[in-house]
Amino acid sequence: MAAWLLGLRVCGTGDPRRRVPASMPCFSVLLLFLSGCAHTPCPVLQSAAIRRETLTLESGGPRVVIQLAYRPGIVARHPSILMMGALAPDELPEWSADLVDAGFMLVAFTVYHEPDPDPTRRPVWLFWDQRFAHGYTLGGQRAPVDAARVMDFLAQRPDVQPDRFGWFGSSSTGIPGLAVATREPRLAAVVAFVSTGAYRQWFETWHTNGLWQGVTPELWPETEELLHEHDPIRRAAAMYPCAVLLVCGAEDPIVDPDTARAFFAAARPAYAADPERLRLVVYEGFGHNLPVDVVRMYAEHWFRMYLQPQNAAPVAGK
Repeated sequence: MAAWLLGLRVCGTGDPRRRVPASMPCFSVLLLFLSGCAHTPCPVLQSAAIRRETLTLESGGPRVVIQLAYRPGIVARHPSILMMGALAPDELPEWSADLVDAGFMLVAFTVYHEPDPDPTRRPVWLFWDQRFAHGYTLGGQRAPVDAARVMDFLAQRPDVQPDRFGWFGSSSTGIPGLAVATREPRLAAVVAFVSTGAYRQWFETWHTNGLWQGVTPELWPETEELLHEHDPIRRAAAMYPCAVLLVCGAEDPIVDPDTARAFFAAARPAYAADPERLRLVVYEGFGHNLPVDVVRMYAEHWFRMYLQPQNAAPVAGK
């Protein structure tokens, strides 16, 4: 289950082959230019270079390294898209290029929790056993606290909108985001690919889908205790009014789509007043890796709709 943040660069839609007829009045040329900017970020606004910042939080918990990427001057205050991990030093995630041009701020963060003092209990990446299950469950407990620290820090900046935080993730970076959505009311929008908030049911599919590599089938007692309180499905109704989009592959053996369906079903009654804020899309014929154009399309659409930088976001229940 690779922890990836993928996408494609969305190129401008302007066609250099288009020519304005010589007879077209200057006013019409101006209208043509302005109408194009309504759909494609204006070159004038894009002229500001992308600014990158690396910041460290030392107080209030484990050390957090935060990386920001945004274009200053596009908007007075940026909505923020949180992501777990780090940004590449010389490029943006390609799904995010047009969003950054429109005024969004990317916020990648890494929290340095102390590992288990017993090396034999530490999770091994892609080794499907009790250690791996416990690591995800512990992440479900920690992620809301970690995200709250990042949001507290960002909310103090004069160039950040304190009520417009989003979360982008896929698989191991989307699963913790759903836990955050159940406990952090400031999270306004989530886009999670091949992810689930039904942890216990997910762990059970590690057996039925032939992934389990543990010597015994049982989870650790401490994992069971954490699941009782921190399995996100137990608080799925608390996500509302956060706008949550889940996109899964129908043939995914790693994050079984039935577990995403279970999480969706648990949250759905709370969204009765505004059911469009909760979506589940399942792509037939695809597994754990979805097409990159799908990632780009849904990320752009969802964040533009529910985390709009300049216009008012849709009001829940209306």
